[in-house]
Amino acid sequence: MDERLLGIDVGGSTVKWAVLDSRTARPLLRGTIPTARDPHTVAADLAALVAEADDAIRADGASSADGASDGRITAIGVGVPGHVDRRSGVVRFLPNVPGAWSGFPLAATLRASTGRPVSVLNDARAFCLAEWRLGAARGHGDVLFLTLGTGVGGGVVSGGTLLTGPDDRLGEIGHLVYDRGGPPCGCGHRGCLETYASATAIARAAGRATAEDVFLAPRDMDAAAAVAAAGRAIGETVASLCAVLPADLLVIGGGVAAGLPRLRPYIEAALAERRDFIGMVDVVAARLGPDAGAVGAALAATPWTTTDGGGRELDRASA
Repeated sequence: MDERLLGIDVGGSTVKWAVLDSRTARPLLRGTIPTARDPHTVAADLAALVAEADDAIRADGASSADGASDGRITAIGVGVPGHVDRRSGVVRFLPNVPGAWSGFPLAATLRASTGRPVSVLNDARAFCLAEWRLGAARGHGDVLFLTLGTGVGGGVVSGGTLLTGPDDRLGEIGHLVYDRGGPPCGCGHRGCLETYASATAIARAAGRATAEDVFLAPRDMDAAAAVAAAGRAIGETVASLCAVLPADLLVIGGGVAAGLPRLRPYIEAALAERRDFIGMVDVVAARLGPDAGAVGAALAATPWTTTDGGGRELDRASA
């Protein structure tokens, strides 16, 4: 039986959602709702969204007439911008979403209100899963991912496995220290990659309102310097990471990815300097657009997640 999977991407101001066909991984329906101001209201809104998605599936004919689906959501995946315990679905740390989220049992709460299985994961890892299964990294077994937006997220596929760690912390590439004497980071440290390569950092370094303004000013010296610094920081950080976790592909998504044509020369130059150690690493833009997080969360709702003997969560792609 084909199943209907609901993927939810919780952001600081907006919740994106998508319904996928489990057999084809094709999005059938999608939409957005505002993010509420506390976790209990968010969970209630998500439960209401499940009921609305059930109705929409039936109304739009997303379930087939031959009984391939019973016309309802069968499993739910939720991506959140912070740390979660993948096994329990408890949120550990969610800094950029309103409310007291620490310790909130999101999976259990949503499971109790909907009667459906629920998987909760980090939103950057959801992005990675989507781009790996369906997007720019499809067919690759060793990949690094970066999401460049207000912050910098990331993920790692190694040996054909998406690595996450027990609290979904593996892949926090944005908080690798690039320059210990660099700008202060929101995480409490200094000089993290995020302080050079996020949209906020690029705009601040160039004295512009937004990163988009920076990319649209190629002849401005401050803008050019900010782009060069960001690209260099990305390239050198990824090169160091590749010395430990070899990869032949770097996928860049998020809002800053629109400026990849300007960033790419600096990223590639830094990678080329370490080619004797790390080999060739191709740099490409993500393909799935703003729905990637919701699509990846839906994919995470399927039973492709296993746990090794050490408790580490491993999201395995289907063959």
